[in-house]
Amino acid sequence: MNRVALKEDAKSILNTHFSFYFLLFLPYFILEIISGYLVGLNESSDLAPTDGVGSLIAWAAYVVMVGLSFVCLDAMREKLTYEQPMQKSLFVFNNGDYFIGAVLISILKYIFITLWTFLLIVPGIIKMMAYSQTFYIYRDAIDNGEHIGYTEAITRSRQMMDGHKAEYFVLQLSFIGWYLLIVVTLGLAAIWVQPYISLSLANYYNELSLQQAGTAETNAS
Repeated sequence: MNRVALKEDAKSILNTHFSFYFLLFLPYFILEIISGYLVGLNESSDLAPTDGVGSLIAWAAYVVMVGLSFVCLDAMREKLTYEQPMQKSLFVFNNGDYFIGAVLISILKYIFITLWTFLLIVPGIIKMMAYSQTFYIYRDAIDNGEHIGYTEAITRSRQMMDGHKAEYFVLQLSFIGWYLLIVVTLGLAAIWVQPYISLSLANYYNELSLQQAGTAETNAS
């Protein structure tokens, strides 16, 4: 898969509709800032503990990000209407199946990856790559009217990523420079970098799913 082309497509969409993506990701950024502030406050003071609240808000931000990844997937599939970005930012909360799936799958992934990491760091990283497409797969199944279990979505992701984990790992590594830019700019660059990465990763899933669907169709014929 052409990594450069995937990222260029994402960059083109983002630059064309930057104001939309800025507003789309704004609630996520606000949640992240509040979470970081509360966790930092808890560590630096003897006041009533806020770490639990900060962690809860961080988890809410993660769930919001799952919804944003769905919106980005729609963008890569040219199914997105570029209007009402603030409403779309809470996309995952508008569908009970999406929300419950995001919550339970995130918990299952955390448990599985943590257990693998207990063995060694490398197996944990490998499983992170293997489970990386779970949310997209779950969302597509729900949209197609298919009843899919949460662990089944994880299993399908593992199967989809068979032979592609190294490729996906390299894609993730290619963003290191952008993450450093976020650090250097004290987080300011995230308003462009985070949507760019999310669009790129959604594009990866879209291309891989099309590729594998084409292979399956060829084999069937």
